[in-house]
Amino acid sequence: MSAPDRLGPRLEDVERLIQELEQGPESPARARARQLVGAVLDLHAGALARALEIVAGAGAAGPTVLDALTRDPLVAGVLLLHGLHPVDLESRVRAAADELAPTLRGQGALLAGLDIADGSIRVRLERDPARHAVSASALRATVEQALLAAAPDAIAVEVVGPDPGEHVAFVPVEQVRLRPRAPEARRA
Repeated sequence: MSAPDRLGPRLEDVERLIQELEQGPESPARARARQLVGAVLDLHAGALARALEIVAGAGAAGPTVLDALTRDPLVAGVLLLHGLHPVDLESRVRAAADELAPTLRGQGALLAGLDIADGSIRVRLERDPARHAVSASALRATVEQALLAAAPDAIAVEVVGPDPGEHVAFVPVEQVRLRPRAPEARRA
């Protein structure tokens, strides 16, 4: 299994472990576990920020290395987790849409509209009525997968069309983080 293939399962494991920790009773051990996770995340964020500074100062090779790092799904995911990804969400989504355009044209479709606001992405698909080789749901899935790969930090992705009245909305799993339990959950 390659590194990019392991990102999803790793994040799922982290989220599961956090949920297990949060479902237990409040205790000094749980508070220390939160502090430990926070300290490790801060350490990693500081190291990654410093690594990005080193790459930025590496002269002519810096942009090439930075581009390679931000295109790697595992590295990009960790940079996003720490709020260090150097490319903003809108730029990543627009680049993914541009890369996707030839594939969609080959399937008789095009992105007729792309709206990015407050971390949400809305895409409108249209297709050539004479070309229906690929189903509407397959087209939407292709677009959704490409956009989520480029912007896993998006709050929501909605793909409308290509057929009138058809749409699908996707809301990704919450960002991985420790969060205090609600007071009413502690009493239960």
